[in-house]
Amino acid sequence: MELRHLRTLEAIARHGSFTRAAEELHLAQSALSQQVRRLEAKLGVEVLRRTSRTVTVTQAGEVVLDDARRVLSEVDGLQSELQQITGVLSGRVAIGGMWPTGSFPLPRVFGTFHARHPGVEIHMIEDTADRLLDMLRTDELDLAFASVAPDRLGDEFAATVLFEEQLLVAVAPGHPLAGRDHVTFDELAGETLIAYRDGSELRRRFEWAMAEAGQTPRNAFFCTEMAAVRALTSHGLGVSMMPASIVAEKGPPVVGIPIGPEPLTWPVAIVWRARRRQPPAAKAFLGLTLEAATGAREERERRLAVA
Repeated sequence: MELRHLRTLEAIARHGSFTRAAEELHLAQSALSQQVRRLEAKLGVEVLRRTSRTVTVTQAGEVVLDDARRVLSEVDGLQSELQQITGVLSGRVAIGGMWPTGSFPLPRVFGTFHARHPGVEIHMIEDTADRLLDMLRTDELDLAFASVAPDRLGDEFAATVLFEEQLLVAVAPGHPLAGRDHVTFDELAGETLIAYRDGSELRRRFEWAMAEAGQTPRNAFFCTEMAAVRALTSHGLGVSMMPASIVAEKGPPVVGIPIGPEPLTWPVAIVWRARRRQPPAAKAFLGLTLEAATGAREERERRLAVA
C-alpha cells in the first residue's frame, strides 16, 4: 500500500463521489479508479462499491478507512512538526463550531489566528454536538466548540470549559410569566415549548433537567435556528430556552426569566480527541483559544467589580 492510495480512499469516502475527490486531489477520475483497484488488489478485498450514481464504502472498506485516517493524521502531523522546526507554520486546521458561544469571542479568535498564521488554511463546520464529536472521532476535525460537560465525555475526548452562562426561560413581553423573578420546571411543564432540532445540546440539557424534576416538556415547535425560536417566542406562540447573552441581544422583544430555585447553565467547551497527536496548527489554535478564554473571563470580572 502507498499513502496516495489511502488518501484517495479517504477523499472518495468523505465526498461520496469520485468527481469531487478528483477535484480535491487534482487527479483525473481514471487515475483515482486505478489507485482504488490497486489498493483492493493489495488487500484482497473490495473497499468501495460503485454504481452509476453512488459510491459507498463496504464493511471491509470501513475497517481500512478507519486505520487509513489514523495513518494519514500521523503523517500529516509529522510533516507539520518538521515545518514548525523551520519556523514556518502552515497547513490546515479544521474547526467545528456551535452557536451561540456566549461571551467567548470566537470570530475574533479566528481573525487573530489568521493574522498570526496567514499560511494556515482555516476550515469551519457548524453542526450539532453529536455530529461534531463524530467528526472528531474520524479526524475530520482537529478541534470543536461544543456545549458539553467534560465529565460526560469519558476517556475518548479531552475538553476545557471556556465559558458558562445561565439559561433563561424566554417569553413574550405580555406573557403571564413575564413579571416573575423565576420559573420552576413544574410550571414549565404546563407551557407550550418552542424547542430546538434533534441533536441540539441546549434542548438535550433542558430535557435532562426536566426529567430530573419528573416532568416532560410540551414541545410544539421545532426550529433549527435560534433567531426563529426568538421570533416565535416574541409573537406569543410559546416559551423557549435561551442563553442569557442571546436574550440580551437586539432582536424581536423577549423577556428572560431565570429557572429556579436552582439555575440551569450552558457550558461552552473546546474539545479534541485525547489520543490524537495534534498538528502544530491545531496546537496553536488551541493555545490561542485558551488565551482568549482567560482574557474574556478577566474582562467579565472587571465589569462585575465596576458594577
